[in-house]
Amino acid sequence: MYPWHPFTVHFPIALLIVHGIGVWLYLRRGERAYEISAYYALILGWVGSLIATLTGAIDAARQLVGPDVPRDAALLAWVNAHAIGGVAIVLIYGRALLRRRRNPTILDDPDARGGYLRLIMIGIIFTLASGWLGGHLVYTLRLGIAS
Repeated sequence: MYPWHPFTVHFPIALLIVHGIGVWLYLRRGERAYEISAYYALILGWVGSLIATLTGAIDAARQLVGPDVPRDAALLAWVNAHAIGGVAIVLIYGRALLRRRRNPTILDDPDARGGYLRLIMIGIIFTLASGWLGGHLVYTLRLGIAS
């Protein structure tokens, strides 16, 4: 069966980073179009990250679970770190989306936006780290690549 996870990760990574860039541009320039674009990038990126996390869990289970699979503790540690990162991304950006939906003017309120901006920064860090871990699993540890 074809691994679906690699196919589903690129757009969520890009959209979640574009969300952060759109928020930054809105705060710098004040043009509402940046804020609206950032909001829709957040929605699409969060839905995509949920799909990527689910396909990642399915692909990992297919490749790492079973009687024929050799048990490599180091490989499993890398996979678990990547999986934790994926779940954290879904939770962090889900929380950001919830905050944004409950308070559509959160970026215009200096008191409320600090926590939202910290959440976005943490999300970007997790997105980049988890993406790097996924690349390390494939390109360095050769997970999912036929010998």
